[in-house]
Amino acid sequence: MSDTEDRDITSLFCEPHVAARLEQRLSDWRARGRDQTALVAAAGPGPGKLARRARRRRQRAEISPRSVSGVVATIATEMMFLTSDEPQCGRNRRFAMSHVQQIAMYVCHVVLQMTMTEIGRGFGRDRSTVGHACARVEDRRDEAGFDRLVTAIETVTSGVFTPIGRKG
Repeated sequence: MSDTEDRDITSLFCEPHVAARLEQRLSDWRARGRDQTALVAAAGPGPGKLARRARRRRQRAEISPRSVSGVVATIATEMMFLTSDEPQCGRNRRFAMSHVQQIAMYVCHVVLQMTMTEIGRGFGRDRSTVGHACARVEDRRDEAGFDRLVTAIETVTSGVFTPIGRKG
């Protein structure tokens, strides 16, 4: 492995200040004329351990299904109650909230491409419940007003979760 390949691997798996420290140690050892293999053994974690650390960092950076489902449910709730004319109370409110949750599950599955198991975990439900919710929403999309509402929620959700600079 050449010197440039060492630097590329180091900068790939390490944070910048750690990579700079390792490069400094490498140059110090070269200046003293020591064997580089002894440096590699003494430098710390090997490439396998560095790869595992990088993977763990990426996994921690991902958003949990519960967080995603919470955001989508909030979007669906706000949009549903913005379009509603009548005040929601009692049984009518429970009925509306169950429909909002079903819409949120459907949007998570269709727009965000989440599996039904992930969606169920996010909403605290079973995957079969998510499948039922998706089927119910899909059946109701024949109604023009309901379809416009779901399309608006899908549009807002895709805008929230699409990374900057990426279209579609």
